Amino acid sequence: MQVNRRAIAAVAALVLFASGCSGWHEPAGVGECAKQVDLNDTTVDMAEVDCASQEAVYRVSSRERRTMCPTGDYLTESSGRSRTNGKTRLCYVLNVQEGDCLKAVNQYFERVACGTGTRKVTKVVQGKQDRALCNGDDAKTYPQPVKTICITN
Repeated sequence: MQVNRRAIAAVAALVLFASGCSGWHEPAGVGECAKQVDLNDTTVDMAEVDCASQEAVYRVSSRERRTMCPTGDYLTESSGRSRTNGKTRLCYVLNVQEGDCLKAVNQYFERVACGTGTRKVTKVVQGKQDRALCNGDDAKTYPQPVKTICITN
């Protein structure tokens, strides 16, 4: 019996893709949490994670088609073009609580144990978008959902 090598290669590729070994991942949807796939990568490439996870530093606040994210301190991930809707942008807000400690890595934050070289979330104010609430600390503001997050410098 002669083996068709192309057919075997196609089946192997399909199995790898279906099992998640292809490197492709499903982006998080609005309201879901995400983490950066590789903190050393300077492109924004996020993967969905459980919001209760220590890795869930970001939450998708909106999905924009053909427009930019609302004005604010969003981390933005752009997808490839879809056949019907053009480019899609996912807009991420920080998913943190007062007392969380963060380490800045490239343009991302990673949640870490508090210590030397970390930054601390000092205030999270829901319903207000105002940098003055942070009294000189680093302020992250978002209009959707309306929120101000203060982080020590």
